Amino acid sequence: MLNEYLKVKQDAENLVREYIETGDESLKEQIVRAYINLVRHIVGRLNIPEGWILKKEDLYQYGVIGLLDALERYKLDYGVTFKTFAYKRIYGEIVDAIRREMTLNKDQVKSITRVNDAVDRLRAKLGREPSVDEICKEAKITEDEYFKIQRVMDIGFNRSLEEPLSAGDKDGIQLKDKLSDEQGSLEEELERKDLRRYLKKLIKGLGERERLVLALYFYEELTLADIGLVLGISESRVSQILNDTLKYLRKRIEVRSGLRR
Repeated sequence: MLNEYLKVKQDAENLVREYIETGDESLKEQIVRAYINLVRHIVGRLNIPEGWILKKEDLYQYGVIGLLDALERYKLDYGVTFKTFAYKRIYGEIVDAIRREMTLNKDQVKSITRVNDAVDRLRAKLGREPSVDEICKEAKITEDEYFKIQRVMDIGFNRSLEEPLSAGDKDGIQLKDKLSDEQGSLEEELERKDLRRYLKKLIKGLGERERLVLALYFYEELTLADIGLVLGISESRVSQILNDTLKYLRKRIEVRSGLRR
């Protein structure tokens, strides 16, 4: 099953290569079909509630617009796969559509203010970035409520870290890059590199199935259902493996970070 998936993935990349080399417009429909699951995956990750002003079908359409835009901009010498290149454009097109339609009600504004105030208090008290658990306790909210508020902040309230700084240029420098340039000290950079090495070590120590689930979900951008098909297990089992693995990694990293302070 995994070999079959990898073949389909390679076929999709070959279609993109053929389109770039020949300019054959008839290939566009095949390319859209080949990458439509990526669009669905991105929409699914945004967790748009049912009955919202934009339906999922609407967001799929915006995602396809982003996909076709990526197809016109992609170059074979970029050094990344088309799927990787297209991901940001699809996501950006969808999020832009959401932002155009999104207005915050008073309760949402209060919730965002509550979380931001809690974060500010904890930063001052702890002298570091607080964990999700600490924020939830300080703001007196559940973890589920926190992530719902965070999604609203990421999409409609704060400027996205992925948003290019140069107006009208989707290939421009991103805000997260700018922050890194201006605020990142040598010590912080070394700490980040050390953390990445430690995370790689932790992942290498995981079981084969856990490593594969992480790779398929975060690198290959498959949905939980698709991962289940690849591995021959249920979607709920994939979700359990992913959640347990992430909890384990997060706990190990938090323990290590605490020891270093």
